[in-house]
Amino acid sequence: MTMTPNQRAAPAAQYPKFAISQERAALVNAALPRMITDRFGYIDRQALEEPPAPDADMQPYIDTIAQRSSKEPDYLLPDTPLKEALFRVLLANGNRPMTPLEISAALTDLWAMSAYPRDLSPRIINRLLEHSGNYCIVPVPDDPDNPDANDANNPAISGKA
Repeated sequence: MTMTPNQRAAPAAQYPKFAISQERAALVNAALPRMITDRFGYIDRQALEEPPAPDADMQPYIDTIAQRSSKEPDYLLPDTPLKEALFRVLLANGNRPMTPLEISAALTDLWAMSAYPRDLSPRIINRLLEHSGNYCIVPVPDDPDNPDANDANNPAISGKA
């Protein structure tokens, strides 16, 4: 039985939000602050005096990307691998939790005239996000009673206790 695109795509309400988690990085022994600073633009990389410690607070580095590096024209080129692009979109958004629908829209807008056509549907983005453990991307529970649950300063996301 063949499914139509509408049958294959989950409704937007069913997509969880995702964010980069310092807690996940600690579990897999990843140097997340270094992963983040590796995405700095040229000028921000030159200003970095030394590589950050693996357990350093990641938020100041994310803020640098969101405020400066992500604004550079070469931050997110159309030939960027999709998992890398997902990571960069989350960083550029200040690590505020995003749904696959939001990420799909951001990439579609950015790469509308790309010579590298790809399936950027929310369904594909969701599947990639679910399998982005190497990038320390995790689903974030949506808690309507606690608006801070979806904030990058949430300890479950930032790793700060």
